[in-house]
Amino acid sequence: MSHQPDSASSDRVSAPLRTRKHEGPDATYKWWVLVTVVFGAFASILDSTIVNTALPRIQRVFGADLHVASYVATAYILAAGVVVPASGFLANRFGIKRIYLASLSFFTFGSVLCGAAPNMLTLIAFRVLQGAGGAALFPLSFALLFAAFPQEERGQANGLFGIPVLVAPAIGPTLGGYLTEYVDWRWIFYVNLPVGILGVLLGLRCLRPAPPRPELRFDLPGFILAGCGLGLLLLGLSNLAYDGWGNVGMVSGPIIAAIVLLAIFIPFELRRQQPLLNLWLYCRRNFAIGNVIAWLATVGLFVPAFLLPQYLQTLRGLSPFAAGLLLLWQGLGAIGGTILSGQVYNRVGPRPLIVAGALIAALTGYWLGEWASGIAALSVLPWILFPRGVGLPIALQPTNTTALDGITGSTLPEATTLNVVARNVVASLSIAVLTNVLQQRTLYYVSRAGHAPQAIFAARALAYHDVFLITATIVVPAIVLALFLHPSPGRPAVPAGRREGEEAPCDYLERARQEGRAAAR
Repeated sequence: MSHQPDSASSDRVSAPLRTRKHEGPDATYKWWVLVTVVFGAFASILDSTIVNTALPRIQRVFGADLHVASYVATAYILAAGVVVPASGFLANRFGIKRIYLASLSFFTFGSVLCGAAPNMLTLIAFRVLQGAGGAALFPLSFALLFAAFPQEERGQANGLFGIPVLVAPAIGPTLGGYLTEYVDWRWIFYVNLPVGILGVLLGLRCLRPAPPRPELRFDLPGFILAGCGLGLLLLGLSNLAYDGWGNVGMVSGPIIAAIVLLAIFIPFELRRQQPLLNLWLYCRRNFAIGNVIAWLATVGLFVPAFLLPQYLQTLRGLSPFAAGLLLLWQGLGAIGGTILSGQVYNRVGPRPLIVAGALIAALTGYWLGEWASGIAALSVLPWILFPRGVGLPIALQPTNTTALDGITGSTLPEATTLNVVARNVVASLSIAVLTNVLQQRTLYYVSRAGHAPQAIFAARALAYHDVFLITATIVVPAIVLALFLHPSPGRPAVPAGRREGEEAPCDYLERARQEGRAAAR
C-alpha cells in the first residue's frame, strides 16, 4: 500500500514549517532555521575530524598503536551511521524539533565524557555514545532547512549551510592541533560544550514544533539487522591487515556474518510498510545517482583527512599545530568553493559544478600522492590543499541539492536519513579498509627495501602515496555519473494546481514501491 496525500499530510514534519503563517513570516523564520541548525551540523561534523590531528598524541598518552587508535575515528562515524536510521522515525513520531534538540543535548554530554576518558578503550566506548547521541543532528538539520526554504531557494540555502558544514572537516585538524599542543588534547571534546549549549538554547527559542504521529511503529528487527551487520563488517575489515582472513573470530567470521545479516536486511526492508530505511527512494534517478557520487566524494574527503595528519606528524615530524596550520589551506579553499557553488547553482545547474569539482578533487588527489612519495617541500602542500578544498564542496553541495530535488513532506527526513546513513557507513568502512591497505603496503615496501631507518622512512612514504592515489582514482567515476543527473534548478516551490503546503506525491517512487511489494508477496 503506497502513501497517498491526504488530510493528515499537514501533520507531517515539514508542514508546520511552511503553512503555519500565524507564527511569523516564513521570510524571517527560514533564516532563523538556517542559523539554528548550523550549530548541530557543524559540531557533529567537526568532531569527526578534529580528533585526527590529536590522534598521535592520544596514542602516545595511552600507549596505543594506529590500529587501535583508528577506532576513535571509525567507531564515532559508524555509531552515528547505525543510529541515524532511527532519526527519521523519531522525528516523525515525536516531532522533529524535540528529537533534534535531544540529539544535540546527548551529543554535548557525550563530548564531556570523551574528554574525561581515563584510557583508550573507555575513550572508544564514549566515542560510540557520542556518535550515537548526535546521530540525528545532520539529517534533521537538512530536513529542517529544506522544509523551511522553498524549492527555488534550496540551492542558495544549501550553499550558505555548507559554509560551516563543509569547512568543519577542513578546519578540524587545525583547531585540534592547536588545542592539543597549547591546551590539552581533552579540549578537542570539551570545545563542543559551549557550542552545544548555545545550539540548544537557540533551537528552543527559534524552531517551531511539529505535531507527533503516535500511529507510527518502530522497525526494531530492521534496526537490529542493520546495526549488527554494519558493526560486524567494520570489525572484520579493521582487523584484516593485522590478523589475516584465517582468523575466524576477528576477521572472516564477522565479515561473513555481516554479509548474511545485510543480505537479509535489504529484502526485509523492502517488504515493510514502515521501514527503518526507505530503500525505495533509490528508485528516484537523481537520488540514486547523487548518492553514488556523494559516496565516491566521501572516500576522497574522509580518508585523506584522516591519514594526512598522521603523515605530517609521524613521518614528517611536525607538531600537531604546525600540521593543523598546513591543513587549514583546505578549509580556506572550502569556504570559497561553497560560496561559489551556492551562488551559481541556479544559473548553471548541478552537472557542470559536479564535473568540475570531481575533476579538481581527482587531480589534486593524484598530486597529493606524488607529493607524499617524493618527500617534497612542505611549502608545496598549500598549493595542493587549497584547490582541493575548492573542488570538494563544488562536487558535494550540488549533489546534495539535486539528490533531494522534489522530495517533500515526511519523505524528506527519510531521504536525508538515508543519505547520512550511507555516507557514514562509506566513510567509516573506507577509513578502515584504506588504513589496512596503508599497513599492508608499508610491510610490502619494507620487505623490499630493508629495515634501515632511511629505507623504512621511504617505504612508509610510498605506502601513503599508494593510498592517496587510490582515493583520487575512486573519485573519477563521479565525473561520468554527473552527466546522468536530471538538472532542475529554479523550479517553483509548489507546482501549478497544488495548494501551498500540500505534499507532492512521488509517482515513480510509489509505483516502484507497489510493484516491488507485490513481487515480494
